[in-house]
Amino acid sequence: MASTLAAAFAILVALAVTTHSARGAAPRLSCEELPPDVCAFAVSSGGLRCVLERTPEGAHRCQTSAVAAGAAAAAAGGWVETDACVRACGADRAALGLPVASAAAEDRRAIRALCSPACRDGCPNVVDLYATVAAAEGMSLPALCEAQKNSGIRRMMMGGGMAPVGAPMMAPAAAPVASPPVVASAPCEEPPVVAPPPCDEW
Repeated sequence: MASTLAAAFAILVALAVTTHSARGAAPRLSCEELPPDVCAFAVSSGGLRCVLERTPEGAHRCQTSAVAAGAAAAAAGGWVETDACVRACGADRAALGLPVASAAAEDRRAIRALCSPACRDGCPNVVDLYATVAAAEGMSLPALCEAQKNSGIRRMMMGGGMAPVGAPMMAPAAAPVASPPVVASAPCEEPPVVAPPPCDEW
């Protein structure tokens, strides 16, 4: 239901943009006018990112953040991210505030989705957002993706019995030579004790 509403809203936004463009007016998209289910990963007409926030009453609302979108997203101006990109990048549209890059880096599935070709090559707006928050946290998204890729290669090599590149090569250990079985010798038999014949009395 929510994805149907989001798709319907995205179509309405696209129609509104087309109508404004046809009239010669610049399209305007304000974060505060977006419904909560399409707020995250959207970019206002002013090039600022939209974030989902909670009101004091506990409801969700869309707000304009102080974080500027990257050049590609800002050039689009008034951008609502597609559900396909949110899924491809493993993002959560219901998350409050901006994403935390360090949390994504610690979650193997999240970083794998974010660094996947479908996300990296097809969803520049989402990648730009994560790269921006990663840089603010003192990290580099390309470096995180490279580390994730290298650890995946290492896991494949280790799982397949191959040593990782640079690991010392060791000759296989020789199979131990089996010693002949030790046969226990039969216990020594002592001759039976024979009582001496009784002495004849004189």
